[in-house]
Amino acid sequence: MATDVDIANMVCGRLGTRATIADLTENSTEAREINRWYETVRDDLLGMLDWNFNRVSQPLASSGTPPDRWAYSYAYPSDCLKIWRLDFGGWYWTRWNGMAIPFEVASDGTNMFLYCNDAIANAVFSQRVTDPSRFSPPFIMAFVDCLAAASALAITQKADLAARLTQRAEDRIEKAMADSANEQSSTQRFEVAESLAVRGYEDGPLAWLNGAWR
Repeated sequence: MATDVDIANMVCGRLGTRATIADLTENSTEAREINRWYETVRDDLLGMLDWNFNRVSQPLASSGTPPDRWAYSYAYPSDCLKIWRLDFGGWYWTRWNGMAIPFEVASDGTNMFLYCNDAIANAVFSQRVTDPSRFSPPFIMAFVDCLAAASALAITQKADLAARLTQRAEDRIEKAMADSANEQSSTQRFEVAESLAVRGYEDGPLAWLNGAWR
């Protein structure tokens, strides 16, 4: 299992430096620059893809008053980096005949809320994970490349290396996106959200094939 220091030293290896880091708070150029970018790059990458190790499905608590265009208001989870979809009855609704179930994330100036037109069961979201022992190997590889790209110029003073590492990071993310897509189930059971049920959709897997939409 990797630690923060392990990841930092992988970055040093990517940069081709001979230095090693014993602690991210030590007074070395490598530690200062990697530590400067560490949390921002980590959280950006955690929320960029629907990684399975930080995917959470949990109920949202009713909170606040929705704007007139929405029927329900829910508190935004404090450890959420990105909400991917709403989850109904243990199976998630993504699209039905090309229509996505809409929701909006917004702030009232103090707190964050999710607004929608359905009494939802759960939200599926990317959780902020700070314990590197939970990171999957593909995430670590992408994280190392992204950290190396972000800190390369300050540590090495080599613009060409920074550019190459940026391209490498982009390629790594693209591969992770493809791998994540391939891991998704191709068979889904759809349950109809409240906002569509009132318009004639029926519950049940592939109900539309039996003329559910009237």
